[in-house]
Amino acid sequence: MKRFFVIIFVAVFCGFARINVPIDSDFVVVSYNVENLFDTLDNPTTADDEFTPKGERKWNSYRYREKLKKLWKALAATTLAEFPDVIGLYEVENREVVNDLITKTPLWRGHYSIFHRESLDRRGIDVAIIYRPATFQVLDTAAVRINFNGADSTYHTRDILYMKGVAKKSNDTLHIFANHWPSRYGGYAATENLRCRAASVLRAQVDSIFAAEPDARILCVGDFNDNPDNMSVNEFLKARTDFDSVKAGELYNVAHYLWYKKNLWSYWYQGRGDFLDQVIASGTLLGDKGLHFGLDDVEPLQDKFLRNDGSGIYRTYQGPIYKGGFSDHLPVVVRMKVQPISQSQP
Repeated sequence: MKRFFVIIFVAVFCGFARINVPIDSDFVVVSYNVENLFDTLDNPTTADDEFTPKGERKWNSYRYREKLKKLWKALAATTLAEFPDVIGLYEVENREVVNDLITKTPLWRGHYSIFHRESLDRRGIDVAIIYRPATFQVLDTAAVRINFNGADSTYHTRDILYMKGVAKKSNDTLHIFANHWPSRYGGYAATENLRCRAASVLRAQVDSIFAAEPDARILCVGDFNDNPDNMSVNEFLKARTDFDSVKAGELYNVAHYLWYKKNLWSYWYQGRGDFLDQVIASGTLLGDKGLHFGLDDVEPLQDKFLRNDGSGIYRTYQGPIYKGGFSDHLPVVVRMKVQPISQSQP
Protein backbone atom coordinates (compact mmCIF):
# COMPACT_ATOMS: atom_id res chain seq x y z
CA MET A 1 0.00 0.00 0.00
CA LYS A 2 2.82 2.41 0.82
CA ARG A 3 4.40 1.75 -2.56
CA PHE A 4 1.11 2.60 -4.25
CA PHE A 5 1.01 6.03 -2.63
CA VAL A 6 4.66 6.66 -3.57
CA ILE A 7 3.79 5.99 -7.22
CA ILE A 8 0.77 8.32 -7.05
CA PHE A 9 2.88 11.02 -5.39
CA VAL A 10 5.55 10.86 -8.07
CA ALA A 11 2.97 10.92 -10.85
CA VAL A 12 1.30 14.00 -9.39
CA PHE A 13 4.63 15.70 -8.66
CA CYS A 14 5.77 15.18 -12.24
CA GLY A 15 2.50 16.34 -13.72
CA PHE A 16 1.73 12.87 -15.12
CA ALA A 17 4.53 13.56 -17.56
CA ARG A 18 5.10 9.89 -18.30
CA ILE A 19 1.79 8.10 -17.96
CA ASN A 20 2.97 5.40 -20.38
CA VAL A 21 6.03 4.40 -18.34
CA PRO A 22 5.71 0.69 -17.49
CA ILE A 23 6.10 -0.89 -14.10
CA ASP A 24 9.82 -1.60 -14.01
CA SER A 25 11.11 -5.11 -13.72
CA ASP A 26 13.99 -3.92 -15.92
CA PHE A 27 17.46 -2.78 -14.92
CA VAL A 28 17.54 0.98 -15.47
CA VAL A 29 20.65 3.13 -15.90
CA VAL A 30 20.35 6.92 -16.14
CA SER A 31 23.06 9.31 -17.32
CA TYR A 32 22.57 12.97 -16.37
CA ASN A 33 24.70 16.10 -16.59
CA VAL A 34 23.09 18.12 -13.80
CA GLU A 35 24.60 21.50 -14.78
CA ASN A 36 26.74 22.89 -12.01
CA LEU A 37 25.49 21.24 -8.84
CA PHE A 38 27.60 23.34 -6.49
CA ASP A 39 27.21 23.91 -2.79
CA THR A 40 27.19 27.54 -1.56
CA LEU A 41 30.62 27.44 0.08
CA ASP A 42 33.78 28.88 -1.42
CA ASN A 43 36.46 26.26 -2.00
CA PRO A 44 39.77 28.17 -1.98
CA THR A 45 41.49 25.54 -4.13
CA THR A 46 39.05 25.66 -7.07
CA ALA A 47 37.45 28.30 -9.30
CA ASP A 48 33.97 28.06 -7.79
CA ASP A 49 33.59 31.70 -6.70
CA GLU A 50 30.68 32.44 -9.06
CA PHE A 51 28.60 29.76 -7.30
CA THR A 52 28.62 31.44 -3.90
CA PRO A 53 26.13 33.92 -2.37
CA LYS A 54 28.40 36.86 -3.22
CA GLY A 55 29.48 35.49 -6.57
CA GLU A 56 28.30 36.50 -10.03
CA ARG A 57 25.42 34.01 -10.00
CA LYS A 58 24.24 34.82 -6.46
CA TRP A 59 24.11 31.11 -5.66
CA ASN A 60 22.44 30.72 -2.27
CA SER A 61 20.79 28.10 -0.07
CA TYR A 62 17.33 28.66 -1.55
CA ARG A 63 18.53 28.19 -5.11
CA TYR A 64 20.54 25.15 -4.07
CA ARG A 65 17.51 23.50 -2.44
CA GLU A 66 15.37 24.29 -5.49
CA LYS A 67 18.04 22.72 -7.69
CA LEU A 68 17.92 19.50 -5.66
CA LYS A 69 14.12 19.40 -5.95
CA LYS A 70 14.30 19.88 -9.71
CA LEU A 71 16.88 17.12 -10.15
CA TRP A 72 14.78 14.75 -8.06
CA LYS A 73 11.77 15.53 -10.22
CA ALA A 74 13.71 14.80 -13.42
CA LEU A 75 15.11 11.54 -12.08
CA ALA A 76 11.71 10.47 -10.74
CA ALA A 77 10.22 10.90 -14.20
CA THR A 78 12.63 8.38 -15.72
CA THR A 79 10.75 5.53 -14.05
CA LEU A 80 7.64 5.90 -11.91
CA ALA A 81 7.28 2.55 -10.18
CA GLU A 82 10.90 1.90 -9.22
CA PHE A 83 14.00 4.00 -8.77
CA PRO A 84 16.77 3.75 -11.38
CA ASP A 85 19.31 1.11 -10.43
CA VAL A 86 22.39 3.13 -11.40
CA ILE A 87 22.71 6.86 -12.11
CA GLY A 88 25.77 8.59 -13.55
CA LEU A 89 25.99 12.26 -12.50
CA TYR A 90 28.22 14.91 -14.09
CA GLU A 91 29.09 18.45 -12.96
CA VAL A 92 28.80 17.75 -9.23
CA GLU A 93 31.12 19.73 -7.01
CA ASN A 94 31.78 17.12 -4.34
CA ARG A 95 30.46 14.09 -2.51
CA GLU A 96 28.43 16.27 -0.15
CA VAL A 97 26.12 17.64 -2.87
CA VAL A 98 25.50 14.10 -4.14
CA ASN A 99 24.70 13.01 -0.60
CA ASP A 100 22.23 15.89 -0.29
CA LEU A 101 20.54 14.75 -3.50
CA ILE A 102 19.99 11.20 -2.25
CA THR A 103 19.14 12.04 1.38
CA LYS A 104 17.30 15.39 1.29
CA THR A 105 14.89 14.56 -1.53
CA PRO A 106 12.53 11.59 -1.96
CA LEU A 107 15.43 9.78 -3.61
CA TRP A 108 16.23 8.62 -0.08
CA ARG A 109 13.64 5.89 -0.65
CA GLY A 110 15.96 4.34 -3.21
CA HIS A 111 18.64 3.78 -0.53
CA TYR A 112 21.47 4.75 -2.85
CA SER A 113 25.17 4.45 -2.22
CA ILE A 114 27.75 6.83 -3.72
CA PHE A 115 30.92 6.28 -5.71
CA HIS A 116 32.80 9.55 -6.12
CA ARG A 117 36.39 10.71 -6.43
CA GLU A 118 37.74 14.26 -6.37
CA SER A 119 39.25 15.14 -9.74
CA LEU A 120 41.79 17.81 -10.68
CA ASP A 121 39.28 19.84 -12.67
CA ARG A 122 39.98 23.57 -12.36
CA ARG A 123 36.39 24.44 -11.45
CA GLY A 124 36.15 21.56 -9.00
CA ILE A 125 33.42 19.64 -10.82
CA ASP A 126 33.48 15.86 -10.72
CA VAL A 127 31.75 12.70 -11.85
CA ALA A 128 29.77 10.52 -9.45
CA ILE A 129 27.82 7.28 -9.69
CA ILE A 130 24.97 6.45 -7.36
CA TYR A 131 23.60 2.93 -7.22
CA ARG A 132 21.16 0.77 -5.31
CA PRO A 133 22.93 -2.05 -3.44
CA ALA A 134 19.58 -3.84 -3.29
CA THR A 135 19.69 -4.35 -7.07
CA PHE A 136 23.35 -3.89 -8.03
CA GLN A 137 26.18 -5.58 -6.15
CA VAL A 138 29.39 -3.63 -6.74
CA LEU A 139 32.50 -5.74 -7.20
CA ASP A 140 35.11 -3.15 -8.16
CA THR A 141 35.54 0.59 -8.70
CA ALA A 142 38.29 2.83 -10.04
CA ALA A 143 38.89 6.46 -10.95
CA VAL A 144 40.77 6.65 -14.26
CA ARG A 145 42.84 9.82 -14.57
CA ILE A 146 43.34 11.33 -18.01
CA ASN A 147 46.84 12.71 -18.50
CA PHE A 148 47.76 14.96 -21.40
CA ASN A 149 51.11 15.22 -23.15
CA GLY A 150 53.05 18.10 -24.66
CA ALA A 151 51.57 21.59 -24.49
CA ASP A 152 48.49 20.23 -22.74
CA SER A 153 50.40 18.58 -19.89
CA THR A 154 49.13 21.11 -17.34
CA TYR A 155 45.49 20.70 -18.38
CA HIS A 156 43.24 18.73 -16.04
CA THR A 157 39.80 17.27 -16.59
CA ARG A 158 37.34 15.00 -14.85
CA ASP A 159 38.33 11.42 -14.09
CA ILE A 160 36.51 8.58 -15.81
CA LEU A 161 34.73 6.53 -13.14
CA TYR A 162 34.65 2.76 -13.58
CA MET A 163 32.26 0.47 -11.77
CA LYS A 164 31.92 -3.30 -12.09
CA GLY A 165 28.96 -5.04 -10.53
CA VAL A 166 26.31 -7.71 -10.74
CA ALA A 167 22.71 -6.97 -11.67
CA LYS A 168 20.99 -9.09 -9.05
CA LYS A 169 17.83 -9.67 -11.10
CA SER A 170 19.75 -11.57 -13.79
CA ASN A 171 23.08 -12.34 -12.07
CA ASP A 172 24.96 -10.79 -15.01
CA THR A 173 28.12 -8.73 -14.60
CA LEU A 174 28.04 -5.19 -15.97
CA HIS A 175 31.00 -2.86 -16.50
CA ILE A 176 30.08 0.85 -16.42
CA PHE A 177 32.27 3.79 -17.43
CA ALA A 178 30.92 7.25 -16.50
CA ASN A 179 32.56 10.06 -18.50
CA HIS A 180 32.68 13.83 -18.63
CA TRP A 181 35.19 14.69 -21.32
CA PRO A 182 36.91 18.10 -21.80
CA SER A 183 34.59 20.90 -22.86
CA ARG A 184 34.60 22.89 -26.09
CA TYR A 185 35.42 26.09 -24.21
CA GLY A 186 37.97 27.90 -26.36
CA GLY A 187 36.59 26.49 -29.59
CA TYR A 188 35.83 23.06 -30.99
CA ALA A 189 38.96 22.76 -33.14
CA ALA A 190 41.26 24.02 -30.39
CA THR A 191 39.97 21.47 -27.88
CA GLU A 192 39.32 18.44 -30.11
CA ASN A 193 42.67 16.85 -29.25
CA LEU A 194 41.72 16.84 -25.56
CA ARG A 195 38.58 14.80 -26.18
CA CYS A 196 40.47 12.48 -28.52
CA ARG A 197 42.94 11.85 -25.70
CA ALA A 198 40.05 11.05 -23.32
CA ALA A 199 38.66 8.65 -25.92
CA SER A 200 42.02 6.89 -26.20
CA VAL A 201 42.20 6.44 -22.42
CA LEU A 202 38.68 5.01 -22.33
CA ARG A 203 39.40 2.69 -25.26
CA ALA A 204 42.47 1.31 -23.48
CA GLN A 205 40.34 0.52 -20.42
CA VAL A 206 37.71 -1.21 -22.56
CA ASP A 207 40.34 -3.23 -24.45
CA SER A 208 41.81 -4.49 -21.18
CA ILE A 209 38.38 -5.86 -20.23
CA PHE A 210 37.77 -7.39 -23.65
CA ALA A 211 41.19 -9.08 -23.52
CA ALA A 212 40.16 -10.96 -20.38
CA GLU A 213 36.46 -11.32 -21.21
CA PRO A 214 35.50 -10.98 -24.91
CA ASP A 215 31.79 -11.33 -24.07
CA ALA A 216 31.86 -8.61 -21.41
CA ARG A 217 28.81 -6.40 -20.97
CA ILE A 218 30.23 -2.87 -21.10
CA LEU A 219 28.31 0.40 -20.98
CA CYS A 220 30.04 3.75 -21.57
CA VAL A 221 27.87 6.77 -20.75
CA GLY A 222 28.23 10.43 -19.93
CA ASP A 223 28.76 13.89 -21.37
CA PHE A 224 31.42 13.40 -24.04
CA ASN A 225 31.15 17.05 -25.22
CA ASP A 226 31.16 15.64 -28.75
CA ASN A 227 28.43 14.43 -31.07
CA PRO A 228 28.19 10.84 -32.33
CA ASP A 229 29.81 11.79 -35.66
CA ASN A 230 32.91 13.46 -34.15
CA MET A 231 36.41 12.04 -34.47
CA SER A 232 36.92 11.32 -30.77
CA VAL A 233 34.00 8.87 -30.72
CA ASN A 234 34.43 7.38 -34.18
CA GLU A 235 38.19 7.11 -34.66
CA PHE A 236 39.68 7.07 -31.17
CA LEU A 237 37.01 5.26 -29.16
CA LYS A 238 36.16 3.20 -32.27
CA ALA A 239 32.45 3.04 -31.49
CA ARG A 240 30.73 1.37 -34.41
CA THR A 241 27.36 2.23 -35.95
CA ASP A 242 26.69 -0.85 -38.12
CA PHE A 243 23.92 -2.29 -35.97
CA ASP A 244 22.94 -4.95 -38.52
CA SER A 245 26.03 -6.99 -37.64
CA VAL A 246 26.56 -6.58 -33.91
CA LYS A 247 29.47 -8.65 -32.56
CA ALA A 248 30.82 -9.41 -29.11
CA GLY A 249 34.09 -7.67 -28.29
CA GLU A 250 33.12 -4.46 -30.12
CA LEU A 251 31.63 -1.14 -29.04
CA TYR A 252 28.50 0.37 -30.64
CA ASN A 253 27.22 3.92 -30.34
CA VAL A 254 23.48 3.85 -29.64
CA ALA A 255 23.44 7.66 -29.49
CA HIS A 256 24.29 7.70 -33.19
CA TYR A 257 21.08 5.79 -33.93
CA LEU A 258 19.01 8.08 -31.69
CA TRP A 259 20.42 11.25 -33.25
CA TYR A 260 20.46 10.23 -36.91
CA LYS A 261 17.51 7.85 -37.16
CA LYS A 262 15.12 9.21 -34.53
CA ASN A 263 16.14 12.89 -34.58
CA LEU A 264 16.51 12.99 -30.80
CA TRP A 265 18.90 15.17 -28.84
CA SER A 266 20.17 15.49 -25.27
CA TYR A 267 21.60 19.03 -25.26
CA TRP A 268 20.26 22.30 -26.65
CA TYR A 269 22.55 25.16 -27.65
CA GLN A 270 21.77 28.25 -29.72
CA GLY A 271 18.68 26.76 -31.31
CA ARG A 272 20.24 23.40 -32.11
CA GLY A 273 19.84 20.00 -30.54
CA ASP A 274 23.06 18.00 -30.11
CA PHE A 275 23.65 14.55 -28.66
CA LEU A 276 26.62 15.02 -26.37
CA ASP A 277 25.45 12.43 -23.85
CA GLN A 278 26.65 9.26 -25.49
CA VAL A 279 25.41 5.73 -24.82
CA ILE A 280 27.97 3.23 -26.08
CA ALA A 281 27.54 -0.49 -25.46
CA SER A 282 29.41 -3.70 -26.13
CA GLY A 283 27.93 -6.15 -28.61
CA THR A 284 26.95 -8.64 -25.91
CA LEU A 285 24.92 -5.98 -24.11
CA LEU A 286 23.04 -5.37 -27.38
CA GLY A 287 22.30 -9.09 -27.72
CA ASP A 288 19.21 -11.04 -26.71
CA LYS A 289 20.28 -13.05 -23.65
CA GLY A 290 20.74 -12.19 -20.00
CA LEU A 291 21.04 -8.48 -19.29
CA HIS A 292 20.58 -6.68 -22.63
CA PHE A 293 18.77 -3.88 -24.42
CA GLY A 294 17.77 -2.81 -27.90
CA LEU A 295 18.32 0.47 -29.71
CA ASP A 296 14.82 1.68 -28.88
CA ASP A 297 15.28 0.94 -25.17
CA VAL A 298 17.36 4.13 -24.84
CA GLU A 299 15.95 7.66 -24.85
CA PRO A 300 16.68 11.17 -23.64
CA LEU A 301 13.83 12.19 -21.38
CA GLN A 302 11.90 14.67 -23.54
CA ASP A 303 9.09 15.54 -21.10
CA LYS A 304 7.67 19.04 -21.48
CA PHE A 305 8.41 20.10 -17.91
CA LEU A 306 12.13 19.86 -18.76
CA ARG A 307 11.70 22.13 -21.77
CA ASN A 308 10.83 25.75 -21.15
CA ASP A 309 9.11 26.42 -24.48
CA GLY A 310 8.60 22.92 -25.80
CA SER A 311 11.84 23.01 -27.79
CA GLY A 312 14.77 24.33 -25.79
CA ILE A 313 15.79 23.19 -22.31
CA TYR A 314 14.58 24.70 -19.03
CA ARG A 315 18.01 25.19 -17.49
CA THR A 316 19.20 26.60 -14.18
CA TYR A 317 21.04 29.57 -15.69
CA GLN A 318 21.06 31.27 -19.07
CA GLY A 319 24.48 32.83 -18.92
CA PRO A 320 24.58 34.62 -15.54
CA ILE A 321 20.77 34.98 -15.41
CA TYR A 322 18.98 32.63 -13.02
CA LYS A 323 16.13 30.73 -14.70
CA GLY A 324 15.36 28.24 -11.94
CA GLY A 325 15.24 25.23 -14.24
CA PHE A 326 16.72 21.76 -14.25
CA SER A 327 19.86 21.48 -16.39
CA ASP A 328 21.20 22.30 -19.84
CA HIS A 329 21.16 18.55 -20.59
CA LEU A 330 18.36 15.99 -20.59
CA PRO A 331 18.72 12.79 -18.58
CA VAL A 332 19.34 9.81 -20.86
CA VAL A 333 17.64 6.57 -19.84
CA VAL A 334 18.86 3.05 -20.66
CA ARG A 335 16.20 0.46 -19.90
CA MET A 336 17.78 -2.99 -19.93
CA LYS A 337 15.75 -6.15 -20.25
CA VAL A 338 16.33 -8.73 -17.58
CA GLN A 339 16.35 -12.46 -18.18
CA PRO A 340 15.51 -13.98 -14.78
CA ILE A 341 18.22 -16.03 -13.12
CA SER A 342 16.20 -19.23 -13.44
CA GLN A 343 16.16 -18.78 -17.21
CA SER A 344 19.71 -17.53 -17.71
CA GLN A 345 21.87 -19.26 -20.22
CA PRO A 346 25.17 -20.78 -19.07
